Amino acid sequence: MTEVALTWSVRRDFTAGSTTVRPAAGRPDQPLIALLDDADLDAPLSLIVDFADVPESALETVSSLLAGWAAARRAGPELLLAVSPDTPAGRLLSALLGRQAILSAQPATVTRALATSGRAHRYLTNDRRSPAAGRRLVTDCCRSWGLDAIADQASVVVSELVSNAVQHAGSDLDLTVAHVDGVLRLSVRDRTAHPPLTADATTVEGVLGERGRGLPIIQALAASWGFLTFADGKTVWATVDAGPQ
Repeated sequence: MTEVALTWSVRRDFTAGSTTVRPAAGRPDQPLIALLDDADLDAPLSLIVDFADVPESALETVSSLLAGWAAARRAGPELLLAVSPDTPAGRLLSALLGRQAILSAQPATVTRALATSGRAHRYLTNDRRSPAAGRRLVTDCCRSWGLDAIADQASVVVSELVSNAVQHAGSDLDLTVAHVDGVLRLSVRDRTAHPPLTADATTVEGVLGERGRGLPIIQALAASWGFLTFADGKTVWATVDAGPQ
């Protein structure tokens, strides 16, 4: 199905742990499905698709695209649709998506009530103590999810992710830990769209509690890694193989 010529934006709510995709003013940029794929990786607790500004002429096409995308999705954060279930748009989306999404006129309320199994989220300040806080979260998650064998490896990886962000991004951070499809996924979201840089311990004196050794350590220990850029920041992620479950 061909996408309609709508422009979509992605915005992250750090404190709520949600990522919202909504129509925006301007020229069409990234297609909706590509944005959904990126936002699905970026959202720690919930991915919200806001239908408030979707024109009626595009509603059926957008709804069908979203339904197809959701049906092929195996895992990820809770999918919330910001639309009243009692409106024509809400009834159409409910019929197309069924239980694959939650419809709510106030999705932020639903987000705060979520208790998502296998996912954890921590808001971190730009502080030299944040790498240690990230390690503690990952260690606790590994113990809770029966992943003790990779706890040390994952802790080093997340420490480098957070250290790199503290040193180079200079912003508050969003840490997400998720156990999905046999891997532990570690994601750090900051508020600068500049690509991640390798930390140079000789250029920063006393900034980090433990020197950020940077991306080479992540490359050596992680099964895979990468980054996503958005208008309001970027997410640097890495995966650690959790082994047979």
